[in-house]
Amino acid sequence: MAIKGITLKESMNRSVQAIMPLDEEKEVFSQKLVNYLTNLIRQESESEEHQKILLKDFLESLLPYNFINTSSRIDLAIYNGKDSNSTLGVLFECKSLTNKSEMMTTDRINSKGFQEIVAYYLNERLFEKNLEIKKCIITNGFSWFVIESKEFEKHFFKNKKLIDLVTKFKNNQLASNKTEFLYSEVIAPEIDKAIEKGIVIAHFDLSQALVKSSKTIEIKKNNLTQLYRFFTAENLLNKEIFTDSNKLNKNFYDELLYLMGLEESKQGTTKIISRLKPAKRQQYSFVENIIEKLDMKDVPKDKQEENAIQLTVVWMNRILFLKLLESQLVLFNSDESYRFLTYDKLSSFEEIYSLFFGVLARKVNDRNKRIQEKFGYIPYLNSSLFEETQLEKSEYGISIDRLPEGNIEIFSKTALIGADKKRKKGQINIIEYLFDFLDSYDFSTSISHHKKTKNDLINASVLGLIFEKINGYRDGSFYTPGNITMYMSRKAIRTAVVDKVNEALGWNCETIEDIKIGIGHSIENAHKVNQAIDELKVCDPAVGSGHFLVSVLNEIIALKSDLNVLFDAEGKFIGNLIQCYVINDELVIQDMAGNNFVYQTGNQQSEQIQKAIFHQKRHILESSLFGVDINPSSVNICRLRLWIELLKSSYYYKDEESGVDTLTTLPNIDINIKVGDSLLHKFDFDYEFDMRRNDFKEYLELVRDYKKTNNKATKGIIWDKIEKLKYSFDDLASSPELKKLTKLISERNKAGAISLFDEENKNSKEFERLSKQLAQAEKELDARLKNPLYAGGMEWRMEFPEILGEDGQFVGFDLVIGNPPYIFAQNNVFSDEMKSYYSRTYPLNNYQANTFGLFLELAFSLVRDGGGISYIIPNSFFTINQYKRLRHHILKNYDEVTFINSKDKIFDEASIDVCIVDMFTKRPSKVTLGVISGGETNLVAETKAESLLSQDVITISSISGGVSSLLLKIEKNSKVLEKNYGTVKDGLKAYERGKGSPKQPEDKDEFKEFKASKPFFSNQKDDESYRMFLSGSDLQRYYLDWSGKFLSYGSHLAAPRDSKLFEGERLLIARIPVKSIYTFRATYTNENFVHEQSIESITNLKVSPLYLIGVLNSKILSFYAIEKFDFLQRNTFPQMRLTQIKQFPIPNSTVDQQNEIADLAKQLMKEMAKEEVDQDLVDSLNTEIDELVMDLFGLNEEEKQTVRDFEL
Repeated sequence: MAIKGITLKESMNRSVQAIMPLDEEKEVFSQKLVNYLTNLIRQESESEEHQKILLKDFLESLLPYNFINTSSRIDLAIYNGKDSNSTLGVLFECKSLTNKSEMMTTDRINSKGFQEIVAYYLNERLFEKNLEIKKCIITNGFSWFVIESKEFEKHFFKNKKLIDLVTKFKNNQLASNKTEFLYSEVIAPEIDKAIEKGIVIAHFDLSQALVKSSKTIEIKKNNLTQLYRFFTAENLLNKEIFTDSNKLNKNFYDELLYLMGLEESKQGTTKIISRLKPAKRQQYSFVENIIEKLDMKDVPKDKQEENAIQLTVVWMNRILFLKLLESQLVLFNSDESYRFLTYDKLSSFEEIYSLFFGVLARKVNDRNKRIQEKFGYIPYLNSSLFEETQLEKSEYGISIDRLPEGNIEIFSKTALIGADKKRKKGQINIIEYLFDFLDSYDFSTSISHHKKTKNDLINASVLGLIFEKINGYRDGSFYTPGNITMYMSRKAIRTAVVDKVNEALGWNCETIEDIKIGIGHSIENAHKVNQAIDELKVCDPAVGSGHFLVSVLNEIIALKSDLNVLFDAEGKFIGNLIQCYVINDELVIQDMAGNNFVYQTGNQQSEQIQKAIFHQKRHILESSLFGVDINPSSVNICRLRLWIELLKSSYYYKDEESGVDTLTTLPNIDINIKVGDSLLHKFDFDYEFDMRRNDFKEYLELVRDYKKTNNKATKGIIWDKIEKLKYSFDDLASSPELKKLTKLISERNKAGAISLFDEENKNSKEFERLSKQLAQAEKELDARLKNPLYAGGMEWRMEFPEILGEDGQFVGFDLVIGNPPYIFAQNNVFSDEMKSYYSRTYPLNNYQANTFGLFLELAFSLVRDGGGISYIIPNSFFTINQYKRLRHHILKNYDEVTFINSKDKIFDEASIDVCIVDMFTKRPSKVTLGVISGGETNLVAETKAESLLSQDVITISSISGGVSSLLLKIEKNSKVLEKNYGTVKDGLKAYERGKGSPKQPEDKDEFKEFKASKPFFSNQKDDESYRMFLSGSDLQRYYLDWSGKFLSYGSHLAAPRDSKLFEGERLLIARIPVKSIYTFRATYTNENFVHEQSIESITNLKVSPLYLIGVLNSKILSFYAIEKFDFLQRNTFPQMRLTQIKQFPIPNSTVDQQNEIADLAKQLMKEMAKEEVDQDLVDSLNTEIDELVMDLFGLNEEEKQTVRDFEL
């Protein structure tokens, strides 16, 4: 293997590649570069120092906010800050144009220049403790070699041998202290190894970017943009470029809520949005204004606040969407006069009402003359967003035109800036305030059009987060970060497309690269692949704000571009005109020179591209993307997010009726995103429908017509027909209950027919028996069809005709993707009837399961044969026993499985560790394991399903760390703790809602107050019911450090347990591991301590308790448990579960061996009980026990060293 050489473009990440300089910016840069190169050529024979100053001057002109100078022996460095006190960010090794012997070349990588830069880097990392180096560059001004710091880390800093030698050289401990010796004898051999291992090095030569025919130095136009990008601080110093779609713009969010009359606060661990506290309320904020009007209408007090918030959210959704539309109109027409959300155009709520329903909800020819004259340039949108909601029309709500205008105090941290360059203060009209506030931010719908004069960019991704926050004000729901949705969507879509293309074209591709080879230069093959991709069906059954569907949409278009199968609406190939990427969770479109595409009306090619992207998106949204959510607000926001993606690519066309240029209307994609409880359905997936009435074909045609119509009256008629057809399917369903009923009717009819040869009495008895069974069967069928449990359910069997076969049979989706809700069934959130339903419908889930497990099992039914699933779920899925059947189902039924654990905190507002699970059928059989850490995803191991099926848990760290065989050896030479050596029992539970006698409070708030008062605890023995109480912190290795607390023991406790559990000889072990050499704490007691479930009791001991304490407290037990149950893969350190402690391995041993360890444990207990402990003796005894226990497990010296080196 040799170095992995990459180009200038490849050296820059996609975010950098999306930087679009203005023409004047490129011109200024070009002049600076030309001046530098001109001076360099003129002074070619000057010294290295002289030429280095030329480079320094050039870089300073481009990076005015960074200090640039030498540093110690380093030729040149770009510092991370403005002065020399900051750290070094980019290291340079500079060579003169005449010093060809030391300059790195593509043919001579291991040059002195490379050796020097490695030495500089290691000196900075080792002895200056600099963690902020981004790049290392070797250059002579024309030839540039660029190496990322991660390559230096991988090949040099993590090279223990090299680090040891460099450190010894620094301390004069090597054969020579000459730098030449360091370069040639220490560093050069390791560079050879790095080259062999494929170190990634970018190279470009500025001489190749020059126009050769020019007499003076001139930069080729095709190279200028890429060179501009390379020399930006965003590239060289990895500066943040765009608003991170994963981050909430807190300033925007807080002020928006203030205008609405709301604020965010914490309720327990959940953040919720609620009405401002009385002291902060403003009469003319939206919520307060609405409440006043609702009160005048005599709307009940208990409905006023909730309805006011709902109305405010609906109106704000519309206004934010219109702000994006306004941004598009201004951009498309290069004319600021297209702005319409301004106080001079909309100075009353009545005018805003007219905008909503007299402009955006009406075609141009249907608007009245006054409105058309004022807002004729604003398009008709054909969106249900601009149809009045039921609440707006009901007696319990109002429409926005009913609100009066008035002044409110400006927010203390407002974005509004006055003429004095300071934040504005005082009062301002609410409408003027809203529009000025919105205008303080940049609402460009693409990162390529960001206005540098504005505040932070509020693009579609950031707005998606805002939408989810304000619409999920009740839920405190979690927003899946963009880097996660991007990764999951990209990986899953690419796998699904390979399968789809193979199926459609009869190919046998394994990768996207294989498809590229299959397409070759054939336009016909490109069309076929494009059509196959268009047939994809993707569903998110817990769709939320639609973030996953937006990411899938972008990834499909980017993949089509990558495969070169992009066509316009007329079927003409456009892959030679543009290239598409997903950057920072947004679709970026560039021309072939790397310039970001900008839609220009009147430009034929520009219009062709814009129209093509719009129709590509439209087709994907109409035919490929589906979603369901139980929350109507989430569904509305999902629809809104998808419309925004279309809005970005909307284009002008000549309207036949009005004859004016009109922005294209949005399709009715709302039918693909439905409200419902995905987990509930009365019709199973194998239900059969009688298709003789051809209703199914009519249903499919109606759905297609609904999506395409832009006539609201027609849309309403089609919707009514669809609903009637769906209800009629109830009568056509062939279910087990109906089959049973039909069979009984047939049998009863036979029994009722009097035969001349049968006894009438016999027939009548049979008839009576069957009649009773028939009555019961009718009840069962009626119960299923009319059960209110299913009222809010999702009838997957009929709601999406696109995933049904020609005969109406359920086929399923190609891909099910998402972030399902994480709700514990044991948290009293489900009724007994729902729990019973879940047990019947999702048999792979434990009765105490989390809802993510139910959604995972639902996905098994939703996905078609040959399809795939991609979910992000809690990583407890890997190790908790109740998910074992789900794990085994995946490993037995799916061929290509990927399990990726995240060590990063994915959700800022949720203390939960997560993992990504991917699974596909009909692919080469393998299980891939990976880890997300530091924002990077690394695949660390590959194994077979069989090897994981033989284990109780999935342990990524142990498999990737190569300790699986060691764990197996430990298990082979031992027996599990429970049954063989003792009985492990949970402690008591003092508090739980509705438990105990008398019952503890049922109400959530009352119980919280009750528990906080700690009514059963005391610092003294108040009466005979009080017993000594141990908390987890009282339990230490080999001793108890009792805090002096007492607990009143009795039936009033939620779960007091059998009192015998807390009496007599027993071992105690803490469930929560500690980060130490020894992670577990166990000791012996025969006193009557009681304890809660943070401690487990081990009773009915069958061997010496001291022997067991020695084993449980040994290092090998810590190593085994942490590796076996994969606690290394979690950030939030969990408790060891009862079932896991029961499985602890106790080594096979003789009585003599047990006694030897027991004696040492006794000495340790005695020493630990002293006030002054001899730590050297403790360490010695611990080591002796560790070695003896490892011997009992049969470990060899290498395996023992692995355990010795283990430490959390």
